Amino acid sequence: MGKQISPERKGLFYAGLVIQVIGGCLFAVPFIAIPIIMMRMHRGSDSPGPGVMLVAFIGFALIAIGGAMRGIAAKGVAGSGLVLDPEKARRDLEPWTRMGGGMVKDALDEADIDLKNLGGGSRPEKVIMIKCRECGKLNEEDSKFCQECGKPI
Repeated sequence: MGKQISPERKGLFYAGLVIQVIGGCLFAVPFIAIPIIMMRMHRGSDSPGPGVMLVAFIGFALIAIGGAMRGIAAKGVAGSGLVLDPEKARRDLEPWTRMGGGMVKDALDEADIDLKNLGGGSRPEKVIMIKCRECGKLNEEDSKFCQECGKPI
């Protein structure tokens, strides 16, 4: 797959988006229409049929179907878990993992953190401490007198 998302996956993603928008509109219709229908019923018109709420359920289903289409298009068939193939999933998710790594790199650059020199580039120097026999304070290796009680080490 490489670094680009295929045109087929992009098409499926945008088709899913269109289906979700249509589903959202259908889902909203009953909530807009019911007050109008209730006003007509108050005037003596017919009662609303079950079709008004059926439109909401169809809209909800279209929202779910569009979301599934977008998820599969964004992550690929293996990346979304429909096919259990770790290598194909890695290829399908490569643009997203590269993007995530780029975002982390941007954040580290913004914080002025250089990962190459994070540890100083060398191993830390070993520090040897000498314990005072009088008070028990740990002193540096080259100390001649205790830093706590002043007695000779």
